[in-house]
Amino acid sequence: MNRTHLAATSVLPLALLLTACGSDIVKMTDSTWLVSDIYTAPNEQHAISDLVISQPSLDFGKSSLTGYSGCVPFTGRAEFFLNGEKSSVLDANYMTLSALDFDKLPDDCQGQELIVHEQLVDLLPGSFDISRTSASEILLTSDVDELDRPSIRLISWIAPTP
Repeated sequence: MNRTHLAATSVLPLALLLTACGSDIVKMTDSTWLVSDIYTAPNEQHAISDLVISQPSLDFGKSSLTGYSGCVPFTGRAEFFLNGEKSSVLDANYMTLSALDFDKLPDDCQGQELIVHEQLVDLLPGSFDISRTSASEILLTSDVDELDRPSIRLISWIAPTP
């Protein structure tokens, strides 16, 4: 298991408490975003289970995305838009993710980690509405023609500086 992801899962409750106390909105590029919920269907469980050992996460760059699926690291290209016009990641209310490259899935990826990995592999390539639901929370809603559009809830986790 990657030491960074182990550290992220160990401090998740503390990070949630600390980010809830702040009033400033966390910029998308200033934080690692932990995946807290994946909504794929109204009648399916959506919260990332406590049984998941390695917390899935996303990190946004100016034109890129890196992350961890719960099983493997991945990278991709990101384009950001504000009201239909190209914009910076800081102002965006819409994004398109493409050219995602997931590392080879190890044999020991199973159970809850594998379920989360498969959901992210299916959902991430595509376009998303970006909703900042609180100072430290983002909801990415898939831009698809469905009544109940899949979405991913992210919670900010700012790593302590040494």
